[in-house]
Amino acid sequence: MTIFRRLSPSATVFILLSALGLAGCSRDAAPKPAPGGAPTLTKVILQTDWYAEPEHGGFYLALVKGYYREAGLDVEISQGGPNSMPPQKVATGAATFALGRSDDVAIANSRGIPIVMVGALMQRDPQAIMFHRESGIHTFKDLDGRNIMAVPGSTFLPIMEQTYHIKVAVTPLDFGLSRFMADKNFVQQCFITNEPFYVRKEGAKVETLLLSDSGFSPYRVWYAKRSYIAEHPEVVRAFTAASIRGWREYVAGDTAEANARISSLNPKMDAEFMAYSVKAMQDFKLVTGDPALGESVGQIRRERIEHELKQMAGIGQFERPVTVDEVFDGRFLPPEAQPAAPGK
Repeated sequence: MTIFRRLSPSATVFILLSALGLAGCSRDAAPKPAPGGAPTLTKVILQTDWYAEPEHGGFYLALVKGYYREAGLDVEISQGGPNSMPPQKVATGAATFALGRSDDVAIANSRGIPIVMVGALMQRDPQAIMFHRESGIHTFKDLDGRNIMAVPGSTFLPIMEQTYHIKVAVTPLDFGLSRFMADKNFVQQCFITNEPFYVRKEGAKVETLLLSDSGFSPYRVWYAKRSYIAEHPEVVRAFTAASIRGWREYVAGDTAEANARISSLNPKMDAEFMAYSVKAMQDFKLVTGDPALGESVGQIRRERIEHELKQMAGIGQFERPVTVDEVFDGRFLPPEAQPAAPGK
């Protein structure tokens, strides 16, 4: 299962504090002229949060289609894993960009780790509550009094309880599916793009509630170190534009070349699973968002981040106050990814 790396990044953020002493070793990414006079490509490392998978598809499409090279970038996508620590790699200069959630970027900043989100790969987080159809659960309110296997301390839990005036018990997530399959009343945290595929193949009649509908809706983002953004704005702008281009095409159905690269890097990603994962991203508008609400690929809304920070402060998630300007820089989003003006 791939749920480990995306459910608990904030639990390891404190480790980064000891790494900040190395933060001065960031890479010099400014293009330099080649002997023939043509500029060389700028080296960029994107650190993902897990092994290659469709949830990274837009980046792989931009890579295999040459969009990064067209933008003057030589991009290397470094696969993540259980202990890959993307924020640490960005903070120490070992990676240029990394992937994560907007709430984890905020928590990192409250602990003195200067990382800043510059674009969103998903408008809606793919985490969900998974339960059997036979359980009688239909809405978040039906979770009142239930036991949920989830990551203890997850931001969504107290906010969900406040929003729906419910109380849940939490069993620490064991990252497996055997307990879910053995008990029709078992409820657990999952990824809408992942675990339902496997339990349905085993015959379970599974339903889900997307956590972005629970009262707390973080973005999935790419971020960079604050000092790197200040020193290399042109690289941030070029990477952001090429990545958004890749994501638009990937969720529109141009997946063949990117999926071929993904499966070559991670053989567990077979065609059936990847088709399921892409369809889930399309069906739930995870990447595109809802056009009726003015949402689009890559977009981050300042007011939505502000609301998220207020929610997190309200449940004591921060070690010190955090502002929108500390965690988000929207200057690099292309015009088509800029939020529409009020009333538009």
